Amino acid sequence: MPHETKPFPWNYCPVCGTALSREHDGEKERSYCAPCGRYFYRNPLPAVCCLVARDDEILLVQRAVEPCLGGWSLPGGFVEVGETTEEAAAREMHEETGLRVKGLRLIGVSTQKSRHYGAVMVLGYSVKKWSGDLRAGSDAMDLRFFPRDERPVLPFPAHVELLGLYDARQ
Repeated sequence: MPHETKPFPWNYCPVCGTALSREHDGEKERSYCAPCGRYFYRNPLPAVCCLVARDDEILLVQRAVEPCLGGWSLPGGFVEVGETTEEAAAREMHEETGLRVKGLRLIGVSTQKSRHYGAVMVLGYSVKKWSGDLRAGSDAMDLRFFPRDERPVLPFPAHVELLGLYDARQ
């Protein structure tokens, strides 16, 4: 039976440091900071991935970090505070592959349970145009375009789902 990690609980306000109480927000009890007048929610963590095609092949990244070290996945990662999801997708593509991308088109969204984060909401983007020299950057040990019949098993259910949506549109 896999170990289930619970998301980090809100105990203190990250703004003023006050111990949080439990207050009803109109829907249910949540962590609340009285001095700031703010509720704290457990929202899914946003992430992005990109589907980059060359003819009938799709670009995959061999992961250089956990989770799934050595596995192949779509290029992508977590959205940083202050970024749009499109900006995050472009940043992650450049960091992991060296490519600059344009013309991102939303393929779909997949939300999966995560033992570390509670849930991760992954937005998948197809890339219309890309430029630059392909090179393995941060979080990547290798990059390769795979034809459909030679794709390795992807370790992340969200990537499998989004690649399926992409394939269905082709």
